[in-house]
Amino acid sequence: MTGFTLRPVAPAEQPALLALNNRHDGPVNALTPEAFAGLCADAFLAIGAWDADGALLGLMVALGDAGPVHGPNHGWIRAHHPEAVYIDRIVVEPAAQGQGLGRALYGALAAAALDQGKTALGCEVNLDPPNPESLAFHARLGFAPAGEARDPRNGKLVRYLLADAAPLAALNTAHFLRSPAKRSCPAAPR
Repeated sequence: MTGFTLRPVAPAEQPALLALNNRHDGPVNALTPEAFAGLCADAFLAIGAWDADGALLGLMVALGDAGPVHGPNHGWIRAHHPEAVYIDRIVVEPAAQGQGLGRALYGALAAAALDQGKTALGCEVNLDPPNPESLAFHARLGFAPAGEARDPRNGKLVRYLLADAAPLAALNTAHFLRSPAKRSCPAAPR
């Protein structure tokens, strides 16, 4: 895919990204504005993807090993794989899927992870309810199963996946406007 830009999320962009997240509340859990702002404030990296006309195409929020644990899945990755940055959520608009945007988001995260001494990326994908498209996408990127658990908050059965960050960093593109001083989106004004 060409014609998109990845950049850290600004506070004014949080409502649009939250709306995108909540439109896809099957694979990712819906959040309140306060919960999304808190997630962004604690993020290792929170980035959005926009096309050349300024339309929002996707988002990714990843968490590190500093700050509070955001749910049991983040806690599982932190406890079992402290070398990993945890992908809390990634959402790509259906019209933008299959065009390289997801790969670019993962590449940007992997490059940032390596910059901070993290060697792996971790995430979870639903097994029940099933999400075969996400499992296949992650397998193509080199993610391997690392465990399974049932999320006590909603009963979903998830598979934890782990991948080496170095090969994924090769997916990083010049589209990502890196900001080494601030990698996460700031919390919304209160």
